[in-house]
Amino acid sequence: MKYPIALSQRVDEVSKIVESWPVEKDINHVLNWLMQFDSDDVDLGVRIIRNLNVIGFEDLNTALTIAYSKLERMAIDKGTKITNRNTLFAGIGDGAKSGAMIGYNFRIINELAEDNFMDEESMNYLEAGMIDNIVLVDDIVGTGRQATEEIKTLTQTLTPLGVKNIFLLTAVGMQDGIKSISNNTKAHVFSAFEYSELDTVNSLDSPFYDGIPHEERQSIKSRLEYYGKVTNKSAFGYGGIGALIAFYYNTPNISLPVIWGSKNSWLPLFKRAVKINGINSYYKQIESRIAKKKKQPVQGKENEIVILVEGKSDEVFFDHIIKLIKDRLPFEKVSVISMGGFGSKKLIENIVRLNRNCLFIVEEDEYAPKGYVERFIGNLGDSPYIYVKTQSYYYDLDSLAQSERWSRIFTRIDKMEDIAEQVKTRRLEKEIRMMTMRNETRAKDLLETHLDKEKIEALTNELVEKIIAQKDI
Repeated sequence: MKYPIALSQRVDEVSKIVESWPVEKDINHVLNWLMQFDSDDVDLGVRIIRNLNVIGFEDLNTALTIAYSKLERMAIDKGTKITNRNTLFAGIGDGAKSGAMIGYNFRIINELAEDNFMDEESMNYLEAGMIDNIVLVDDIVGTGRQATEEIKTLTQTLTPLGVKNIFLLTAVGMQDGIKSISNNTKAHVFSAFEYSELDTVNSLDSPFYDGIPHEERQSIKSRLEYYGKVTNKSAFGYGGIGALIAFYYNTPNISLPVIWGSKNSWLPLFKRAVKINGINSYYKQIESRIAKKKKQPVQGKENEIVILVEGKSDEVFFDHIIKLIKDRLPFEKVSVISMGGFGSKKLIENIVRLNRNCLFIVEEDEYAPKGYVERFIGNLGDSPYIYVKTQSYYYDLDSLAQSERWSRIFTRIDKMEDIAEQVKTRRLEKEIRMMTMRNETRAKDLLETHLDKEKIEALTNELVEKIIAQKDI
């Protein structure tokens, strides 16, 4: 059979592209996929093939090796270490995701012990309060929405058991998705290879459109949208990302549906599949263990106290504050743990039940949703807490304004005309938190150099007094 002229002229080019992929693909299957495009759109199909990022077995293993290296460095920056005694690994997601398979590859390529991956025995370590770090492993971060919900559930489930850090590492990640998870959960998120909108078809400045006059690029994108709607409900894939990524075992749903979709009898180039269990298959067992412990006397060691704060930025701040007063405290071990922005009554009850000594930090926040702080304090009930100012209150603003690194914060704020003082303060708080969220070096510089000594002295004295009172109860 002869292929149509529009396609036959491109066979050699397509064959070379397919041969360069790190996976075996029947050239006839690829050509049949191309034949589904209208004759005038064959070039569009070839352009998709040419720009498709096909990730093979070796590519994935390399990415997972890089991700593990980043994990160890990030853990050190957080003041902890990843060891076989304090860390559990698990694939993320439910039966429809590939996290468990990636977790297996991750374990093999990095030569990690099988005992450090979530299984039935892991419940005993969690129940005993031996686990400081949970490391979730997945192949890709797209919009970050699904991972955010997963991590929120995980945070509420495991924080009462003393888990301090949640890390999410992936082989591939979209920068916007990584940022979204970091901003909305307590997890520390990173990918071996991070891609931006320029790596998708959504940006008209993407290399995907190279060689096409700029005024014609929107028309090409409209044709992509047309084929996307033929093959899937979302024309550019989940979240409208429009990625050009395919793994050797599966294709993520953030990629163009024309690559993987099968709606309306469309023949996919790379199918979507995989049905593997992830960490949430253990939630019922974890909840069962917590329920069992709640019937027992209050747990936790007498010489340990847990300080509960709201988010990651607060955790970094109070970790530093506790170091300043460690010698004045009557406890051998003091742990600062972020609740991930959750203040539910159930979470608080579980934390109090499973920890003999704990102290909650309640932050004064006039910009929080109406009634938020009051509800949080109400959920605390009789649990001990200390009421503190927002972080920006404890910084020496004059020192920050004179700093080469931090003065640009004030420059950005001052450029806003007729801004009210209270809004300026709120903006400053947000800027400081954002700049320290994922940068340990900045956070260290800020805390060691720019704190207001008098305000910090008042805060530390109040903390010491409250913590000593806990010891005497």
